[in-house]
Amino acid sequence: MADPVTFQIARQGGLWVLTRDGRRQAEYSHLDRATHEAVELARELFRTGQPTRLLVEAAEGKLIEVDTEPRTPDGPLPADDGVDRSRA
Repeated sequence: MADPVTFQIARQGGLWVLTRDGRRQAEYSHLDRATHEAVELARELFRTGQPTRLLVEAAEGKLIEVDTEPRTPDGPLPADDGVDRSRA
C-alpha cells in the first residue's frame, strides 16, 4: 500500500494554512472552510485508492486526526465501487 498523503491545517498568524505533504497549498481565514476543502481533496484521492490523512491543529502544537473516509450508516464505502455519485 502507498504511503498516505498527509494534509495538515495549522494556524499561522491570522490564517489557517493547508499543507499537503508539508507543501503549502492554500490559506483560509476560517478553519471550517479549510477543513471542508481538505476533506474534499482527501476524498478525491480516496476515490483513486490513495490513502490520506488529515491533521488539524486543535491547540498550539496539538494535532487531531480527522476521518476523511466517506461512510454510510453501514460503514465505510469501498474506494471505487463504480457508482457515479457526482449527481447524488
